[in-house]
Amino acid sequence: MFVKPFRYVRAESLAQACEVLRTADGTAKVIAGGQSLLPMANLGLLDLEAVVDIGSVEGHRGVDENDGFLTIGALTRHRDLERDPTLIAQQPLIPAATSWIGSARIRTRGTLGGSLAHSDPAAELPLVMTALGAEYELTTASSTRVVRADEFHVSYFTNALAEDELIAAVRVPALGPGWGWGFAEISRRRGDFAIAAAAALARVADGHVVEARLALGGVHERPMRLADIESATTGASASELDARIGPVEGLQAVSDTSATAEHRTHVARVLALRALTDAVRRGEAA
Repeated sequence: MFVKPFRYVRAESLAQACEVLRTADGTAKVIAGGQSLLPMANLGLLDLEAVVDIGSVEGHRGVDENDGFLTIGALTRHRDLERDPTLIAQQPLIPAATSWIGSARIRTRGTLGGSLAHSDPAAELPLVMTALGAEYELTTASSTRVVRADEFHVSYFTNALAEDELIAAVRVPALGPGWGWGFAEISRRRGDFAIAAAAALARVADGHVVEARLALGGVHERPMRLADIESATTGASASELDARIGPVEGLQAVSDTSATAEHRTHVARVLALRALTDAVRRGEAA
C-alpha cells in the first residue's frame, strides 16, 4: 500500500526534534534509519501525520571510553557497532549480537537508538542491553534523565519514553578481567527476527563462575533477566553448567506463527546453556 501524505521536518538537533514532538501532541514519529518505521507505515500499522528526521543531526555517534564504561551515541549505525574497535576490544557482545541484525544493507542504515526505541522483544540490541545492565540517557528539549534497560523496555513495541523524549546515548560497562561473553540465537534464517535468543556474561576465577548475567529475548513481551539461573551457576565450571541449569521457570513464553510456547521454553534453556558456556570459556581465557 502507499503511505498517505505527511509533514516532513528535518531536525538540526535532538532538542529541536524533541520540541517538534512536544508540539505535535503525539502525531509525529522520529526517523533516523527508517528500517522499522517505514515498513510499519507501508503495512498500514502507523498513521503518520508528521515525520521528524534526525538522521543528519551532528554528534551522538561513536563510542567513548571512560572509567571502565563505554558511552555509545544513539545515532551510531549498526554497521559501526559491528566494526568499532573499542567495542570489539572492550565489549564484544555488542558487535557479535549486532551481526545477527537483518542484512548488511539494513545494518548500514539502522541506528542503535532506533532499535532500542522500537522495543521489539525479538530484537538483538534490547536483549544485549538488558543483559549488560545498560543505562539509557533520555533527553527532551530542556532536560535529561537516565533509565535502566530493564525499566525502559515495557512490552511489545512499548517503552518508557515520554512523547517528547529521545534516546541520546547508551552507557554500558566495559568487559573487565576474567569476564567472558556469549550470544546464541535461533531464527528461521540468519537475519530474521529471533524465535529465541540468549545473551550471557560470566566472570570466572580459577575455572569457576564468580558472577553471571543472563537474559533471554524473543520469548516474552520484553527481554528478561534470568536471576535464578544466574545464581545457580555461581561456583560452577563450564562442564558443570548443564547440571546446574534446570527448567526455565516463570518464562511465560508466547506462541505465534513461528513457534509454540512449549518450543520456545525448550529452546530458551538450550540457548541459555550455549551462551553461558561460551561466556565461561571466554572468561577462562581472559
